[in-house]
Parts: sequence; structure tokens; C-alpha cells
Amino acid sequence: MKKLSLYKSLAFYICVAFAVAAAFAVFPYYKPNDRNSSEFSAYRVSDDIRVISKSPHSIQHPKERKVLGNFLFYRLIQMGGNTQMLEYDTIPSKIGGKFSYTNIYSVFEPEKNLLPDNGDSLASYVLLIAHYDSRYRQIVGKDTVFSYGAADDGYGVGTILELVNQAMKYRREWKQGIKVLFTDAEEHNLDGMRSAFAQNQEVFEDVNFVINVEARGVKGPALLFETSPGNEKIMQLYAHAKNPSGLSLTSAVYRYLPNDTDFSVVKDSIPGINLAVIDNLHYYHTDKDNFSNISLRSVQHYGDQLEPLLAEYLTNEEYSGSNALKGEKDIVFFALPLLGLFAFSKAGYFILNLCFYALFAFVLFLYVKYKMIPFREIFRAVVHLILFMVAAFVATTAAVWVAADMQELEYSFIELKYLHYDNLIALCSIFVFALLIILFTRFQEKKYKPYAWSLLLAVEIVAGLLSLVLLVAFGENFFIFIPFAFASAALFFSVAKNFKWLYLVSCSVVAFVSAHFLYLLYVALTVGALGGIMLLLVLYIALLVAQYLCIKRDIL
Repeated sequence: MKKLSLYKSLAFYICVAFAVAAAFAVFPYYKPNDRNSSEFSAYRVSDDIRVISKSPHSIQHPKERKVLGNFLFYRLIQMGGNTQMLEYDTIPSKIGGKFSYTNIYSVFEPEKNLLPDNGDSLASYVLLIAHYDSRYRQIVGKDTVFSYGAADDGYGVGTILELVNQAMKYRREWKQGIKVLFTDAEEHNLDGMRSAFAQNQEVFEDVNFVINVEARGVKGPALLFETSPGNEKIMQLYAHAKNPSGLSLTSAVYRYLPNDTDFSVVKDSIPGINLAVIDNLHYYHTDKDNFSNISLRSVQHYGDQLEPLLAEYLTNEEYSGSNALKGEKDIVFFALPLLGLFAFSKAGYFILNLCFYALFAFVLFLYVKYKMIPFREIFRAVVHLILFMVAAFVATTAAVWVAADMQELEYSFIELKYLHYDNLIALCSIFVFALLIILFTRFQEKKYKPYAWSLLLAVEIVAGLLSLVLLVAFGENFFIFIPFAFASAALFFSVAKNFKWLYLVSCSVVAFVSAHFLYLLYVALTVGALGGIMLLLVLYIALLVAQYLCIKRDIL
């Protein structure tokens, strides 16, 4: 009996460990292609980034910005683009003084439109956008620092140059054209993009798709974090991306963050997507955003997603016309490492949710009526779980606030940058509350043998209610719903057919989805949001612990 129990425990640990590893191990597979590759090459992009990030080139560095602008201007001409500089009047700077700024605009037509005596014009273009200015001065601690703009937005500029270079190889097959806009003064109220949209409508004429390439960190996967409204057709095109990464929930969350990008100016009028890496905000807008800290894997991931997507757009007549990518409906989507992209209509996703809510309600009825688990025990376990979740939120938020105060940083729930030992605080919080949950459940089991099932049903009740609230509020809830759905299915089959091995499948899914989502949430919101992240983590840990106990206990 002890040996059987050991095997069950070992199987659980192996499944969870492999699931967590899978959630994080996919990124190393974005291996950069070398300079001689016929495909998108992060190494070739890095050659441009080296030039772009040679020195700070913010609105406070007019000479350096002009040199870089000229470099990009001639690069686009050499690639075959009809290129021009769009200059704007000198304006006051919010950090003092005045400055002028210049956008760089280039058009690449299909080869057939370059033939003699062909006066036809294209119906449609994709507009590739990145900004080439770096962040102006910023105070970090007691130091004044300037960014070198290697990631923000050397990643975007370099990626677009390489994308165009690759697309030129099959120019004869183009049905649509490419427009490139490298904006200036993005870091200063999006001035370059706002001016272009107000004064240079030729840039946006016949554009029916926009791709903005940004960076809010220096590493990690390149995340599709925002789409324009009515994204159903956009996501059908994005489905051609290799190694997709993103989730529709971030479009809703992004509205609450203190950030805008060039995409913000056009997203309500032209269909499009916004991509960025978001890991390591410590380097964001500082002198550490330099060439020595770039991630070639991150750069490669931009290309892996955008190169096949761009090829599909340029060579398929389906994308001609002003309304080719305009949709009336938003869809729910999320991409999971190794598994790819999942997309649902709002109605379909809502029905899917209702099916599993009904399944769990039926399972709860069976356990209470036929398995003799008093509902008061389930309710007691619900109270325990909620208290743990609240305690995790309060304790970790307080710990982060104290750490920020000690380091003379202003606490922010959604963007606490430059806090030392932030990852250590997060790891310690995870360890402490995981240990407390394990010890508490062992203590409760000694008092009440079926506590494992009471806890599992309690976690499912809380998860189901939270999932329902998110569904009503945002129209999506996959990071709670998927664990809830698999645990509900495992509960059903364990009571109906005694298939307790399905708990291992459910535990693997819970570990996989939670590890991936919490990582994205942590790097997006930073350690300031650790309390909210820990609240969710307690729910996930409790779900894993409860199912583990159900695997070991064959008492029902």
C-alpha cells in the first residue's frame, strides 16, 4: 500500500514538473537564424540594432537622432523603397526647451507596378510602424540616465527592415504593397505619429492593415498584446504566424496601464496588431537598454510570427480592399506554448463555459447527495480558501510596499519599476504560501478524512464563481476556466467511472496554464501586482494539492 502511494506521489510530481517546464522551456526553441539563413535572421537584425543603439538618440540628442534618421532613410532607399523624410515644426518640450522631429516614410510597390507604362495603383497596403527615437532623460534612483534604444525600439526598427528585406525576395508575387513608417518623438507624447496622422494622410491612404512593433522590456517572448476592435478577420490572418504568443485579455488590461504606443493613434480607424516583448522592466527606458543586453531569441520570435503573416497578406488577393480585415466582432483567443493558438467566437466561448458550469453543478450534486460529503464541510473549505487568498494578497502587497518604501520608490500596483530583489520577494512568497497550504490541508485531513474532496469541491466553487465574474465583466477567463474545466471533468469521471488517473491530466493542465499565465502577468504588471498574482496562485496551488490528495486517497 505504501509502495502504491509512493508511485502515485511520484507520478504527480513528474506530471507537474514537466508541465511547468513545458510552460517555460518553449522560449529557448526560438533559436536565432544565422546571417546566412534564407529566412528571417535575428543576427542580421542585430547588425542594424548595433548601429541604432550606438548612442542615445532621444529628443535631447538632435545630432545623434539626425544621423540615425539618415541611416534609416538610405537603408530603405537601398532596399528599393520610395522614401522621404516628413519634417515637422519645432515644438516645446515638456522637459524644457524646443525640438524638431522627422518621420521616415517609405513605400514598396509590387514589381508589376514598377514596370514601364503601368499607371495602376494598388488598392491595399500594410503599414509597418516602429519608432526610432530613444527615451529622453529619466531619473533612476539618484542617477539621470538615457536609454540607448536597443530594444525600445531598435527591436521594432530592425525587425521591420529585415521583414521588408525578406519580402522583397518574392516581390513578383505581391498582390498588396508595403508602407513603412519610422516615427520620431514617440517617447514624447507620440508626437511623430500624431503629426503624421494629422498632416500626412497619404501615409495612411489605402492602408487596410497596421503592424506596430514595440518593446516594453528587453527579453522574453514577443507578445501580441493588442489588436484593433473587431479582430475576427485579423486573427484569421494571425493564425499563419509561427510560434504565436498572446491573449485577447491583454487588450482589455492594456487600457488600464499608463502606456500608449503609436498604434493607439490608429487602432480605432485601421485594423491592426501591436507586438512587444515585456520582460525585464528594470532595463526599460534606462542606460541598460543597450546592445550588450539585447535578446536574439526575442528578436527571432518577432520574425517567426510576422514573416509568415506578412507573406500571407502580401500574396493573397483576399486581403485587397479597404474592408478586407475589418470585422464586426471580437473573438476570444489565447496562445499556449507548444500547443499554438486557440480562438473562439464570444458566443461559442460563452456556451462552452456554460457547459462546464452545468457539469460541475451536476458533479457537486452527486458528491453531496451520494458520497455523503456534507455541504457544511464544503462551505468550511470555501471559507478556508478565501481566507488564504485574502491573506496572500494582503501579506505580499504589504511586503512589496515596505520593500519599495525602504528603497525610496513610489509604490504602484501596475508598474513598480526598479525594485531590487523583486524576484526574490516573489519566490519567497510562493514558497511560504505553498508550504502553509500543504501543512494546513494535512492538519485538516487528520480531523476529517474526506477533506481532500471537500477542498477540491470548494476550490472548484471559488474558481467557477471567479471564472463567471470574469466572463461577464471581460468576456474571457481562460486562465481560470481551463483549470476549472479540466478539474470538473476529472471529478465527474472519478465519481462515475473511478478514473482517478484523470486527476494527473488535470494537474498537468493546471500547472501548465497557471505557470504560463502568471509569468506573463508578473512581467506585465511587475512586482507591484504581486498580491493579486499570489491570490490567483493560492487558488492554483489549492487545486493542485486537493487533486493530489484525491489521487492518494481511495476512500470514496
